Amino acid sequence: MNEAMVLQGKTSKKHFLIALLAGFLFLGTLLTVFGATGVAYAMPMGGIGKFNVSFDEMQGKGFKLYGSLYGDPSKGADHVKPVFVNDIKEVTIKGLKISKEVSLPLLGDYTVMITAGNGSVPVELTGLIQKAALVQGNAQFTDMNISENYVEASDPEAASKAFTQGATTVTIKDGSLETHYLFQQVAKLPGLKVEFIKKGK
Repeated sequence: MNEAMVLQGKTSKKHFLIALLAGFLFLGTLLTVFGATGVAYAMPMGGIGKFNVSFDEMQGKGFKLYGSLYGDPSKGADHVKPVFVNDIKEVTIKGLKISKEVSLPLLGDYTVMITAGNGSVPVELTGLIQKAALVQGNAQFTDMNISENYVEASDPEAASKAFTQGATTVTIKDGSLETHYLFQQVAKLPGLKVEFIKKGK
């Protein structure tokens, strides 16, 4: 006698919708930041977890690098991490890619990918502030200065800025940054493209 076992289950509509909407949060945030026209004004992007920013070449004027903290100190040390802050007045970027890994219930794992500046016209940013846990690339600076500042050790936020670096210009090729926060006063994004890429294909 052949017997077939059938298992049935229920999917909580509430939990499914919450998970699905959370997966699309990153995409909605990016579209809000960059806008349908490819130009954004004074918009921050943070609170959505780690995402990656990479590019073929970045040229910046008025560069500052210093330490900071990212997270919520009121929730304890596990909710705060040290980060590098890239503060640049004017930036042009060739081959910009911003990506975030997301897992969508029933649909699987995807990469949300935003690209811009892949043609002859680069991305232009004004007033860039970026908090990153990892910065990689081939860098060249002009008029670079490094300073150590006196701070009160009891203040972690102040202590994180004890070391600062500045330069008149910075050029980074083949750059990659693990980013937690991104802000720009004005962003021009020629050739903007937003897409979902199924992982494993």
